Amino acid sequence: MKLNKSVRDEILELIELVFKDDAHLQQLLSSAKPDTFYTKEELQKTIDEISSSEMKLVFEKKLTTFESDRKRYLMERYGKPLLNGRLVRSILDIDHNKSNHFLQLPHMKKKYTMFKKYY
Repeated sequence: MKLNKSVRDEILELIELVFKDDAHLQQLLSSAKPDTFYTKEELQKTIDEISSSEMKLVFEKKLTTFESDRKRYLMERYGKPLLNGRLVRSILDIDHNKSNHFLQLPHMKKKYTMFKKYY
């Protein structure tokens, strides 16, 4: 399923707004180590140039698992800070306190639990 352009634009707008307002997130994403990740085109070019049939099979398998590998790579690099529950709650709590907010959400209550160790 492919997202339509308006939904994709709104998601990108949300990410930009969150990124602009969160200095901690800016620092996390700016300090992400730039790893090299191959593209589909690079894999296909490599497969075309390999003469060994065994090595072709290895790279063809990488090509078939490209999307899941790429998703995992991007999630590890950017997903953890962007899709953080703390970040979502902090933004919803800020918006909830605005009186003219278009969506009235129930106030999110924080729950605390104390664990004691008995000897």
